[in-house]
Amino acid sequence: MRIFTKFIILCFFSKIAFANISMIRDGEIEDFLAQAINPIIESANLDKKNIKIYLVNDSTLNAFVSGGQNIFINTGLLRKFSTPDALIGVIAHEVGHIKAGHLVRNSEGFDDSKTAMILSYLLGVGAMAAGSYDGGAALILGGTHIADRMQQKYTRTQEEAADQYAIKFLDKIAYPADGLVKLLKYFENEFKPYEPMIDEYALSHPISQKRIDLIVDRTKDKKFSNQEINFSLQPIMNIILAKLEGFMDNPVDLIKKYKKDKSELGKYMLAIAYHRHGNYQESIELIDNVIDSFKTQENHFNLAYLYELKGQFLFESGHPKEALIYLNKAIKILDPKNSSLAKITFSDAVIAAKIADKEILQLTLKYLLEAKNYEKLNAQLYLKLSKIYYNLGQEGNSYLALANYNLIIEDQDKSEKYAKKAQEIFKKNNDEQSLIVVEDLLKVIKK
Repeated sequence: MRIFTKFIILCFFSKIAFANISMIRDGEIEDFLAQAINPIIESANLDKKNIKIYLVNDSTLNAFVSGGQNIFINTGLLRKFSTPDALIGVIAHEVGHIKAGHLVRNSEGFDDSKTAMILSYLLGVGAMAAGSYDGGAALILGGTHIADRMQQKYTRTQEEAADQYAIKFLDKIAYPADGLVKLLKYFENEFKPYEPMIDEYALSHPISQKRIDLIVDRTKDKKFSNQEINFSLQPIMNIILAKLEGFMDNPVDLIKKYKKDKSELGKYMLAIAYHRHGNYQESIELIDNVIDSFKTQENHFNLAYLYELKGQFLFESGHPKEALIYLNKAIKILDPKNSSLAKITFSDAVIAAKIADKEILQLTLKYLLEAKNYEKLNAQLYLKLSKIYYNLGQEGNSYLALANYNLIIEDQDKSEKYAKKAQEIFKKNNDEQSLIVVEDLLKVIKK
């Protein structure tokens, strides 16, 4: 895991820090969350392309929607329940808020060029919903003053409306609402000891026994089974939970806990723990063992993500050239969307290894441009593009990428400076098509 500051930087399993807030980016986890949320989005007749999911590195149990159709899920929520039902129930509820139009549309009045700034603000300032109370009260779906700035507070009426939408969406996919009830009961029990100290109207999601009773009453005649969906999601969720444990818990404790575990999940977590502890040889041997077991027996690991993880181990252990082999293997297997993070980290490895081979640089450029289709607002992607363009001798495009980077991080002066440098080079080279692109960018910068 790598820790970064301020804007979104992507790798396989990376933690992006925003003051006291951090986000986790991981292709495998995001793929799993998409599998869990897409049926709900489709049952709500919403466009899944417009809904983004972000994993917040926070141990409190919470999920919320902010900044339009961005769904934020805390790792605490994901790790608390070992089965998919609570997660699916929460997602259905949050999609219910979107469908009901309960959200404050903070991005109104901004064009696309400003969306990254809004998201950066969301991730950097407005995310956590933990109360400031002692003990279990921190688990309540609440909000600090910081979260108040961006996070929508809902009335009980709105919460009940979102619950009803959730029931409707779950009905459409023939999935029971048991998980949502289980979560609400958990929160209701945690809430009770602190009721006298808490202003319910300061909570982002007011909780009441009435809400729970309404859901139970309106689903009591449903005979849905979660067997089919859980059958497909549970094995993947087991791997996701193992990955989160491996990357988030104390590596020394994990090594003690799993050193004698001969299961594939145990070896997997131990490999991650050894990597984080700096035991390079042990981590590589164990991840190779898991990869070999995938080839020789049926299990639920995705080979591409195992290759991706080995690439991360190699890259972060100072072996960028070797990392490229496994990153490329992962990229070849994964579909374009799910390979975006691997492609960006491939460029990291190429840059770190100071590779000057034109063929590899062209391949890296191809990967970055493909990743940009899914990561348009990733500021760091443009920094990598700038470096690769420069190494290929494409100075104009290098400056143009720097202009886009600075636009995303809201440094208009530098953005304009680099855009004008690119413009000069394109004029000199009579590159009319690129001139149109940079002139359009200058118009956006000056807005």
